[in-house]
Amino acid sequence: MEQLYNIVVKQLIITYTGGTILYLYYKIKGRKIAYSDILNEVNPKTGLKKHRYKAFYLGITFFIILVIIVSTIAGFNPKLYETTN
Repeated sequence: MEQLYNIVVKQLIITYTGGTILYLYYKIKGRKIAYSDILNEVNPKTGLKKHRYKAFYLGITFFIILVIIVSTIAGFNPKLYETTN
């Protein structure tokens, strides 16, 4: 049960992070969309949530890039950037 709880919480954190990034992107582009619309708007044809999948995958991408940047700065990934030739 604890493992299931961890998976659900991690998915929510990733989805809300991606939703925030997507919301900021739409605001910069000038689209008038609410944060709740990004997370809850349903496509009438398919019955799936329109923007929530985009937000989830954007959140995953954000965290992958964040982990790569932090690990490179910390020195755990020396092959990504070598200062010596």
